[in-house]
Amino acid sequence: MTKSKSVSVARFFKDNEKSLKLQWVSGRNGGDREITEGSIQRPGLALAGFFDYFADKRVHIIGMAEYAYLNSLPEQERANAISKYLEEYMPCIVFARGLSPDPLFIELSNDIGLPVFISSMVTYHVINGIIIYLERELSPSITVVGNLVEVQGTGVLIRGASGVGKSECALALIRRGCALIADDVVKISHPGGPSLIGSAAMEEMFGFIEIRGLGLINVIQLFGVSAFRERKEIDLVITLKSWDQELKIERTGLESETYRLLGFDIPHITLPVAPGRETANLVEIAAQEFRMRSLGLHAGKVLNEAIIKRITPH
Repeated sequence: MTKSKSVSVARFFKDNEKSLKLQWVSGRNGGDREITEGSIQRPGLALAGFFDYFADKRVHIIGMAEYAYLNSLPEQERANAISKYLEEYMPCIVFARGLSPDPLFIELSNDIGLPVFISSMVTYHVINGIIIYLERELSPSITVVGNLVEVQGTGVLIRGASGVGKSECALALIRRGCALIADDVVKISHPGGPSLIGSAAMEEMFGFIEIRGLGLINVIQLFGVSAFRERKEIDLVITLKSWDQELKIERTGLESETYRLLGFDIPHITLPVAPGRETANLVEIAAQEFRMRSLGLHAGKVLNEAIIKRITPH
């Protein structure tokens, strides 16, 4: 399931009002404007009259530099600069550091329905918070059925048919000191770069895991805050399959499998599940072996090369 690649200004404000300490001071009738780019824009050049390559899809941030520049202008020049700037389309403007917009900003933004916010936070923190939020919301993403667990630093996505024991395996790993990221439904996004990031599909499910017969369990309350992570890079996919005599499983580990997610081929292991097999232990060992292989230490290849060397005539 792929989500929309835009965020309304009204939702942006609702999601960040507390974290970014935002006040909506004008342009309240523009809440339906859409933010479609994850970067922000400092409008210094635009305020100086240069409008080539104007960023009309980004959140605009006015910090101390832009504010000081406007205040350095004679009154009429300042009014002209503000008027020309606001003639351009943009989703919204955020004044950082608690800076108060010029009265003309308030008047014109109300006239055209341009949302203007004030944040009491310093400019750097406002920019950082907005970029992190928009990366999360605008990145390509899908949701998959499974559990995501951090096993000794490795992000392991556990897949399998319903009832195969994914959540029970995750709970056993948490008891061993691992951390839960998501249970049942995992949201996977690609914010950029070479990695995929997994998290719970809904914030309300942060820290919860469902176990048949026990119901919902809050792992943070039971095992402490170290038993949960909000998000984690997905390094390895493990599929649990019920044991079947006809199930073909790689015995030596010489042949590598991958699982495709959002165009990325993630290392993949299929683990047979049967009574008496300690699935959590096998998943933990698989994560450790993955780390060893990423360092160039491959037990199967070492043994294979040793056997070939022994049987090869000199």
